[in-house]
Amino acid sequence: MPFPPEAFIIGAQRAGTTSLAAILDQHPDIVVSVPKEPDFFSVNWEQGLDWYRSCFRRLDATLVDASVNYTMGRLVAASDDPPDAIPRRIHEVSPQARFVYLVRDPAERCHSAYWHEVRADREKSTLREAVEQSRYYVTSSYYHRQIKPFLKHFPRDRFLIVNFADFTRDPLHIAHQCSEFFGTKRSDFAFRREEPRNQAFLYSQLGLTLRNLAGEERLKVLSRIVSKVLPSGLHPYAKRIVTRTVPKLSQTDRSWLTQHFAEDAVAFECLMGVRVLADHDRPDSVAVIEPSTRAHESAG
Repeated sequence: MPFPPEAFIIGAQRAGTTSLAAILDQHPDIVVSVPKEPDFFSVNWEQGLDWYRSCFRRLDATLVDASVNYTMGRLVAASDDPPDAIPRRIHEVSPQARFVYLVRDPAERCHSAYWHEVRADREKSTLREAVEQSRYYVTSSYYHRQIKPFLKHFPRDRFLIVNFADFTRDPLHIAHQCSEFFGTKRSDFAFRREEPRNQAFLYSQLGLTLRNLAGEERLKVLSRIVSKVLPSGLHPYAKRIVTRTVPKLSQTDRSWLTQHFAEDAVAFECLMGVRVLADHDRPDSVAVIEPSTRAHESAG
């Protein structure tokens, strides 16, 4: 039986996991859980396997759990859980599990997470204040720290590391790569491009008004309806009416963030063989942010 799932997308947050899951879910032999992030092995462990099973609409396929919380460690685990509690539970239930881990330039990922919270009206501080005050913003950019507990329970060849830049450049190729890695039947399935999910944006004044009147979820539903009704050529114009672009990460802030993440990024490269820092972003000396424990809910 395909249950329990042996295919996982474990992060990183704000690195394309939602878009990848949506493309993979097109495949007739792949079923992504509903919700996409059931968080069974982190916050819903006590719900039991019957609850976890109910998250999959079919059980006759490759089941995919795309919970990015699984690599957010101590942010989501109980305070008395050991650091490797989540991968240990996964191994206990699904010892043959395979993992796709999307990684992104750590400064860019942190910047994207910050603006996601600003858009949701959960963050009022400046970028630097938020990063220094909250572990939430930096945790998912520490890729070495996140993957190391998994390697205590699973061999290196169970992990497919995907760079966000490669995914954005050719998402269909990455989807095929993941499908083959998971051992899915019909590896020649023709995936189709989809509108990227969870894109970074801010609401315009009109968008804020509509969100305040209708609520975030209703506005998303309305947006999907409008997208289906309008000709595709008009989509960019409609989007500009209710949204505005996220400010780019300044070179000063990029250097400041990269300085904090560089040590972990180099360790991740040595361990997993995947580079996340460009050569020009590698500082001569490195430091590590140690923020407070204030946390937000994650978003994939």
